[in-house]
Amino acid sequence: MWIVVYVTQSMETAKKLGNVLYDNKVISKLRSAEHCSTNRDGECYEVLVPDTELETAQDIIFENELF
Repeated sequence: MWIVVYVTQSMETAKKLGNVLYDNKVISKLRSAEHCSTNRDGECYEVLVPDTELETAQDIIFENELF
Protein backbone atom coordinates (compact mmCIF):
# COMPACT_ATOMS: atom_id res chain seq x y z
CA MET A 1 0.00 0.00 0.00
CA TRP A 2 1.28 3.50 -0.89
CA ILE A 3 1.21 6.34 1.61
CA VAL A 4 1.73 10.09 1.15
CA VAL A 5 4.88 11.38 2.87
CA TYR A 6 5.07 14.87 1.41
CA VAL A 7 2.80 17.41 -0.29
CA THR A 8 4.10 20.42 -2.17
CA GLN A 9 2.88 23.05 -4.61
CA SER A 10 6.03 22.66 -6.71
CA MET A 11 6.65 19.82 -9.14
CA GLU A 12 10.35 20.67 -8.91
CA THR A 13 10.35 20.10 -5.14
CA ALA A 14 8.45 16.82 -5.53
CA LYS A 15 10.97 15.59 -8.12
CA LYS A 16 13.88 16.66 -5.91
CA LEU A 17 12.50 14.65 -3.01
CA GLY A 18 11.87 11.68 -5.30
CA ASN A 19 15.51 11.80 -6.39
CA VAL A 20 16.76 12.02 -2.79
CA LEU A 21 14.62 9.01 -1.86
CA TYR A 22 15.86 7.11 -4.92
CA ASP A 23 19.49 7.88 -4.01
CA ASN A 24 18.74 6.36 -0.59
CA LYS A 25 17.16 3.25 -2.15
CA VAL A 26 13.58 4.15 -1.23
CA ILE A 27 10.97 3.57 -3.92
CA SER A 28 8.66 6.51 -4.46
CA LYS A 29 6.16 7.89 -6.91
CA LEU A 30 4.65 11.28 -7.59
CA ARG A 31 1.06 12.15 -8.28
CA SER A 32 -0.96 15.26 -8.79
CA ALA A 33 -3.41 16.10 -6.03
CA GLU A 34 -6.43 18.09 -7.12
CA HIS A 35 -8.15 20.87 -5.20
CA CYS A 36 -5.17 22.49 -3.56
CA SER A 37 -6.58 25.93 -2.82
CA THR A 38 -3.21 27.54 -2.01
CA ASN A 39 -1.82 27.08 -5.52
CA ARG A 40 -3.11 29.43 -8.22
CA ASP A 41 -3.88 26.61 -10.62
CA GLY A 42 -5.40 24.55 -7.82
CA GLU A 43 -2.89 21.74 -7.90
CA CYS A 44 -0.46 20.17 -5.47
CA TYR A 45 1.90 17.26 -5.85
CA GLU A 46 2.19 14.29 -3.53
CA VAL A 47 5.20 12.09 -2.95
CA LEU A 48 4.23 8.55 -2.02
CA VAL A 49 6.22 5.61 -0.68
CA PRO A 50 5.28 2.04 0.21
CA ASP A 51 3.96 1.88 3.77
CA THR A 52 6.89 -0.39 4.68
CA GLU A 53 9.28 2.45 3.76
CA LEU A 54 7.43 5.23 5.62
CA GLU A 55 9.76 5.56 8.61
CA THR A 56 12.87 5.48 6.42
CA ALA A 57 11.41 8.11 4.08
CA GLN A 58 10.51 10.37 7.00
CA ASP A 59 14.03 10.07 8.39
CA ILE A 60 15.49 10.99 4.99
CA ILE A 61 13.20 14.02 4.70
CA PHE A 62 14.27 15.31 8.12
CA GLU A 63 17.97 14.50 7.64
CA ASN A 64 18.03 16.42 4.34
CA GLU A 65 16.00 19.31 5.78
CA LEU A 66 13.33 18.89 3.11
CA PHE A 67 10.41 19.70 5.38
